Amino acid sequence: MKSCVRTILVLWLVVMAFPLLADEVSIADEDAALFKSCPELSAWAAKHPREGRDMDSDSHVGTPPISSTLGTELSRRADLDQRVRAPLSVGQIPSQEQLQRLAEVDADNLRWLKHLVAHDGFPTVEQVGQKGVRNAWLLVQHADADPVFQQEVLDSLIARSSTSGLKKADLAMLSDRVLLALGQPQRYGTQFVQNKEGDLVLQDPVEDMADIDARRAQMDLMPLDLYRCVLRASYE
Repeated sequence: MKSCVRTILVLWLVVMAFPLLADEVSIADEDAALFKSCPELSAWAAKHPREGRDMDSDSHVGTPPISSTLGTELSRRADLDQRVRAPLSVGQIPSQEQLQRLAEVDADNLRWLKHLVAHDGFPTVEQVGQKGVRNAWLLVQHADADPVFQQEVLDSLIARSSTSGLKKADLAMLSDRVLLALGQPQRYGTQFVQNKEGDLVLQDPVEDMADIDARRAQMDLMPLDLYRCVLRASYE
């Protein structure tokens, strides 16, 4: 039971948090301990500058969001998503109350998001700004109770990838999550679990490990060994 709960937590926490961490690694004041733990990270970050640093203001979008109400609601739900996960650190066993609260928040967000997408489609940058799109993406990432819905959203985002407001790495993360949920090998090696020894390991199955770094590079993801290092330095 203990190892099962830890596996769930890694899926909820690590897979959620790491894309945000990956966006931040090129910022000058990034945690020095992380760069010390993973020496190759500095070189990788220098070659992959973060786009749109001031995402909160959406100043890079050029026009103000036309649906401030929707953007506010997405922000509220994303903030709650993060708050209920904050106490659940890897290596600690959460209380049943914490797990129940997290499940309730995810279920409510899923119901709300499915209704939104069914009636209005997935939010666009023009509607809610880039931060709003990222908040919506976060909710989709945690809609694990309905992988078919996740796949539908992923397909729509891929179809408009150049204007989705998301990065290739975001799509890779969601793609791997959906593939594993549907019993298929992950393509980009973004999903990790904690084994019985407490180590973070790549979640099986994985497609063609020999070419995984090439696929990761196509999605602007760091090499797998460096990704492992960053995850372990951050969460173990």
